[in-house]
Order: sequence, then C-alpha cells, then structure tokens
Amino acid sequence: MQSGWTKAGCLTAISYFTLSLNSSGDIQPILAQSNLPPVTVVAPEPKTRQSVHRSRTRTASPVRRQVAAPAPREAAPVPYVVPSTGTVGTVPPVYAGGQVATGASLGLLGNRSVMDTPFNQTSYTAELIENQQARTIRDVLANDPSVRAVQPAGGGADGLFIRGFFYDSGDYGLNGLYGIAPYYSTRANFVERVEVLKGPSALLNGMTTGGTGVTSGGAIGGSINLITKHAPDVDITRITGTYVSQSQFGANVDLGRRYGEHKEWGVRLNSTYSNGNTPWNRQTDEFGNVVLGVDYRGERVRAAFDVGYQADNLRPPLRFFGLGATTSIPQPPKPGLNFQVPWAYYAPTDFFTTAQGEVDLTDWMTAYAVFGYHDSNINYLYPSPTITNGATGALAGLPGRGKETFETFAGTTGIRANVDTGFIHHAMNINYSVNDRGYDQNLRGASIIAWNLYTEPTNIPAPANFNGIALSQRTGVRLSSVGLSDTMSILNDRVQFTVGARHQTASTEVTNFLAPASSRPETSSSVWSPAYAIVVKPVERISLYANYIEGLQTPVVVAGNFTNTGTVFPPTPTQQAEGGIKFDAGRLTATLSYFDISQRSIITLGGLGNQTQELNGRQRNRGMEFNVFGEITPAVRVLGGAALIDGVQERTQGGVNDGKKAVGVPVITANIGAEWDTPFVRGLTMMGRVIYTGAQYVNVTNTLTIPDWTRVDLGARYTFVSPWNGKPIVVRAMVENVANQAYWASAFSGVITLAAPRTYLVSTTFNF
Repeated sequence: MQSGWTKAGCLTAISYFTLSLNSSGDIQPILAQSNLPPVTVVAPEPKTRQSVHRSRTRTASPVRRQVAAPAPREAAPVPYVVPSTGTVGTVPPVYAGGQVATGASLGLLGNRSVMDTPFNQTSYTAELIENQQARTIRDVLANDPSVRAVQPAGGGADGLFIRGFFYDSGDYGLNGLYGIAPYYSTRANFVERVEVLKGPSALLNGMTTGGTGVTSGGAIGGSINLITKHAPDVDITRITGTYVSQSQFGANVDLGRRYGEHKEWGVRLNSTYSNGNTPWNRQTDEFGNVVLGVDYRGERVRAAFDVGYQADNLRPPLRFFGLGATTSIPQPPKPGLNFQVPWAYYAPTDFFTTAQGEVDLTDWMTAYAVFGYHDSNINYLYPSPTITNGATGALAGLPGRGKETFETFAGTTGIRANVDTGFIHHAMNINYSVNDRGYDQNLRGASIIAWNLYTEPTNIPAPANFNGIALSQRTGVRLSSVGLSDTMSILNDRVQFTVGARHQTASTEVTNFLAPASSRPETSSSVWSPAYAIVVKPVERISLYANYIEGLQTPVVVAGNFTNTGTVFPPTPTQQAEGGIKFDAGRLTATLSYFDISQRSIITLGGLGNQTQELNGRQRNRGMEFNVFGEITPAVRVLGGAALIDGVQERTQGGVNDGKKAVGVPVITANIGAEWDTPFVRGLTMMGRVIYTGAQYVNVTNTLTIPDWTRVDLGARYTFVSPWNGKPIVVRAMVENVANQAYWASAFSGVITLAAPRTYLVSTTFNF
C-alpha cells in the first residue's frame, strides 16, 4: 500500500504544478453544479479562427466555445461545433432537471439523443452524483429500476444485475473501453456521466472480458460506460469535505483549467481521500484516488488523455453468504452487526489510463482511435461464510489468503461517415476492436472455522499458517472483432433504420501451476452477431422503436475453490428482441419498453468444500420497463420508474427445473426519487427516494426465497453565497435506509447478501 500511495501523491503533485502554470487573470464565478456555462475569452491580438461547415447532426451534443474576433474590431464570437461524426470532447447536454442527459454514447453508433436511440438508455450526470453524494458507481445506479447490486454492501465490489442478468464488476467501461475502469469498485468523483445501456450490445461495444476466471455475465442484460470529467470553459477550484457514519471523514478536490488562445487545451484533476469507521461495527475503510485528464480541441483534431490511480484498504470486508445444505433462510442480523472475523482484510489497487483521438478527414468523415490500459491488484484474507443451519444462524467458512492480478489492454479504431444517396441519409461506421486480459490467481487456505450469524466473531483467532495451496493458475482471454453499421434516415429523420453486424473472435487459455493436467491450451471460436433497429417518429415528441440484437457471452473459466477448476465454458450467443415508445414533453420524458432476452445458465452446485459450476440450460427474462425523468415544474424534479420481469429456467438438466423462476430475479422492482426547491427558504432543496425490490428465489429448485424489501432515503441541500468571495457554498445531508431496516438484499448463484444499515452522509462544497 505504501508504494501505491507514494505513486498517487506524486501524480497529485505533478498535476497541481501543471494547473498552476500560466493561471493568469481572475477566476470566473463557478456554479456548484457541474453544468457550467460557456465563457467568452477576449485576447489582445488573437488569430482569426475559420469556422468549419459541419454535416448535420442528430446527437444533440455540440460542444460550443466562443472566441473573440481579431482586434481592433470586436465581433460576435464564432462557435465551434463538434461534427456529428465526432465524439471526443463532447457529451450530450444535460436534460431538464440536471439529473440525466439528453443522450449518451452508443459505441459503434456514436452519440445519440434519447429520442433517436433504438434502445433503452439512461445517462446519469455529475450533478446527480454530487447532489446525492454518491461514493461509488453502485450508489448512482440505485436510481435505476432495472439495476440491482448483487454483491454485499461493505464488501468493496460492485457486481450488478441488469434486467435480471449478472454484470461483472470487471466489465465496466471507461470512455468506451470495457474492462479498463477500476476492477472491483469505481469511485464516482472523477466521472462526468454514468451511461446505462439496457440489453446485449455485441454490435455496439463487442463482448466484454468479464472476470476471466470467475463467472462472467457477458453484458447480457446491459452494460455500464463511464465518461471521465474534462475541463469546462470556466475555471474550477472546488473542495468538498465529506462525512459518512460512523466516523468516515474525507475530502474531494476538483481543479479545472483551459489554456490557449481559443482554450484549446484543458486540464482537469480530481482526487479524493477518506478514512475512518464505516456504518458497520468494527469496520474501517481507507480509500483514495487521483485522476488527471488532459484534452485538446482543435479545428479538425480532438484528443483526450486520462490517467488515474485508486487504492482501497477495507478491514474487515463483508462477504456474501453461501447456502450449503441449509433448508431455510435465517433472519438477517440486526443492522450494522459485523459478522466478519476481525483479522480479515481486502486491499485492491488500480492503475488505469485511456487515450482518445479523432481527425476530421472531411466535413463528413472522421477517423478515430481509443486505447486503454488497466493494471489491477488485490491482496486479501477472509473467509466467505456458508450458512450451515438456517434455524440457528450457524456459519462455517474456509479462510483464504490470496493475491489476484488483472492486466488488460483494449483498443478501438475506425471511421465514421455521413453520406447522402438521393433522399436517404446514411450514418455509417466501421471499426476494429481488441481486448486482451491476463488474470493471475494465487490462493492459500487454512482450516475451516465456525461461528454464528448473530454474534460478532471477535474472539476467533487468525489461522497460524496458510500452508495449503488451494489455487495457482493464470488465465487469458483475447477478444477481437470487426463491426460495421449503417443508419439510414428518411423524411427529415422521422424514420431511421439501423442494420449492422460484428464478427467476433474469442480466444481462451488456462495454465494451472498446481495441477498441470487441468491446463487448457489456447482455443478460439468466432461468430457473427447481427443487429437490426428502427426508430419511427409519427408525431412531434413521440418516438417508437424496436430492435433485435445479439450478444456473445464471454468464455467462462471456472476458478476459485470449485472441484472443476480450470473448466472452460465456450462463448455462447444470446438474443434480445425489444420494442418501446418514448415521449418527450419538453421538460419531462417518459419511456415504456418490452424486452425478451435469453442466455445460457451457469449454476453452482454442491456443499462447502465440494462445489462445482455447471451449465444448466438457459435463462429467459421477459419484461416491461417504465422510466421517467425531468421536471414536473421548475421547482420539482423526478427520476425513477419500475420494471416487471418474468425470469424463468428453460432446457435444464433432465427438465427437472423447466418453468421454475430464475434465481435472484424479482418480479417487480421500482425506484422513484424527487427533489423540491422550497419556496419558504431560498436555496433549500428537499429530496427523497423510495426503492422497492420484490421477493427473490434463492435456489434453482425454488424452495428457498428472500422476502421483498423497501428502502427510503431522505435528504436536503442548501446553497448560499460565500461572504468572502461571492461564490456558492453547498451543504448537503442525506440519510439512506431511514428506517434502519435489516433485510437480505439480493440472491445470486447460490449466495445471498445483506443490505447496508442506516447511513448518514454530510458534505460541504466550497468554490474558490
């Protein structure tokens, strides 16, 4: 950990020094929100910048900047607009209410507005992240009715269910490259947008690498892409002090500057550090990161470079509960009780970087490339408890001390072009992408320990030694693909038809150092993944859409303590059919969609010490989603929706579980949040959120269930003008799980997880 924090400290110092150079002039007033206005920069003798004719765009995502006319005459500023074939240096504008954006990136298809997207997609903004005091990306996704966290709170990992299918924490995208974001959990302080795309996305993004050694969902139910922050046109100097119960104190730093005659160069530094006791008894968490973003916006060239380092030291980490041979689910322990042994720890570090570039070859054609590298390391020591008796809460676990390393390279390059053939407009794209991940895992075990769910195990000594080598292996996955698409539009974009395909090749190899006979040489397989989609706008403000798109589930290499460690399940195609309607009332948007997705099932069988992972037919999820966001009035904002999902098992072994419900898929999930700017106190905003999750089956035989649960969050923020510099100060307070309810939050592949207790969050943001 010492070397990691030294690296982070050096990066912070260099970044601050860079930002300090050439910082002349007064600092412009800064709003507390991230949606910052453009600024006109007047230079003494600027060179004339030629405006470039840009082809038409449907992305609703221009980046405009204003520059002064040549001296001595002052003329109106000349706007600079990123063309529709470009994406670097631009994100779609914020929608009314500031909580979501008007559109998002769609990989191969570029940036698209909500009403021109033939998929269900939501893009959460930095303003929402700040106002809700989201610590990690899973906190942001608590606003989405189709997304549920399936790994325990307090465990340091952010695996999800999207539309009832598993999404691995190692699959998060960063600036369009999947697997490059921090592996286990990503802090939200350096993120401008959290883009949630529902459904498979093989055509758009290619397959994801998954855990490459753990069960990977392959982005079947959806995918998450994170857009990093870059410098706006006004200077940012922002410091936020934070507090999380029980005594977790921290600070966030956000610095941004633009340089050059036309503000071509931008530098943005985000960093956070926190340390102290968490809402769970006997748990401490020390966390820090530093992320530097540099970008260039030229006449026909745009580029961006991001580099970051993140480290966490969680003691002890909370884990999921295996079910073993128990015939009942115990009552959850009281909120805040820490069931983990005191000597357990969990210490991941991540170094990650992306480099993006675009060149406008013509006014209608852009060549682009983006490359990324990610190095993730984790050292850990803990037992994962198994419930051996649901009636008494008896637990047993195998302590394991291990080290895991992920090294990922990813890249995409291609060309986007807009061409008219008669009355048909074509938005075409062709690209090549590659994703290469190596995964090393070393694990040593000790003797089984036993304790109880309802009694904190403070008197259990740490094992004297870990002599048993449980696992030592290296796995590798290399994914490569070529994708091409064409969106054809007629009648002034009232009808848009997209057709495309991606040819994907997946190669997998396993080297088992402990049991060489279980090693597997590199094998590869290829498949074409087609997609078709249509958008029809029969009247103003209404879009009808439908799509058929396929995914390709990543090869799964069985790892861990399973008896069939080293087994490789080959890549398998998945399919989705979806249709829906979107209505944009100007300041309030509502969407309704229906989907049908099928994928193979990988299940965990057997008891403690004798578990295997096996293919078991397929899982088919059919459902409907309703989403709403925007402003009801200028003072009232809403965000939320509901999802109804019928998840069933099909083609199971021997047909014994055909028709039974899928594990961990509730029939109904709902989220609704609202903000209200009070009329009686200027600058005071009240906020609230209700999250509901229906009952879930825990096992494939449907004999065990966890009940439904409801969580209520309440908060407020107050904005006032600083008496010493005239800039806004924002004080925020929030309480999650107001009722302090204890409940089982989720079920997944033979395990269940606990929810977080009541959590208090307070922060104050100062602008300088």
